[in-house]
Amino acid sequence: MQITGIERQKKDHTRLSVFIDGAFAFGVSEEVYGRFVLHTGQELTSEEREEIERAEAESAVRRSALRFRSYRPRSSSEVRQYLLRKGYDERTADAALAYLTEHRLLDDAEFARMAVRDRLKMKPVGQSVMRQLLMKKGVAKNVIDSVLAEYYSSEAESALARAEGERRMKRLTALPPLAQKKRLYDHLVRRGYSSAAAMAVVHQLIPS
Repeated sequence: MQITGIERQKKDHTRLSVFIDGAFAFGVSEEVYGRFVLHTGQELTSEEREEIERAEAESAVRRSALRFRSYRPRSSSEVRQYLLRKGYDERTADAALAYLTEHRLLDDAEFARMAVRDRLKMKPVGQSVMRQLLMKKGVAKNVIDSVLAEYYSSEAESALARAEGERRMKRLTALPPLAQKKRLYDHLVRRGYSSAAAMAVVHQLIPS
């Protein structure tokens, strides 16, 4: 079989239509077009055509994943679940994730760093709550441990807890000291700060 024509598609200029023996055969992305160096007059065996079409199918999965990720940062787990919901099987989804990860188009560590930075900037929480948020996004435990270590040194968490405590105390001024201590401690722990950090802030802001 011979490629008798290659035309850029009118509705999607990033794709090309390949004609074999005068009839439309299949469409390809620019990635696959360049990878196989397709050109008019090229002779293809059945095996070569199957390889091209398989490569195009794999490319389509990756494009779908990248479109999903383009709306906002995503973890690998979120992208995988999206592909499965779209009807791709696990093997196809995992192959796409492996390719995107290898080419640094998906990076769970960078995703986690961005999530932590954004949260600390907008609405800070302690380490345990941040860990839960990242786990819900499907980030692996070892990645979470590494990233949290970058942002939650004991000094950093103490400073965050102190700032949170000062904000909370504005709502507790009418309460007696004992009630203030309990309310403040409980609030800080719920916000993800360690018991030690919470207790230290209580002692700093509500002297005995």
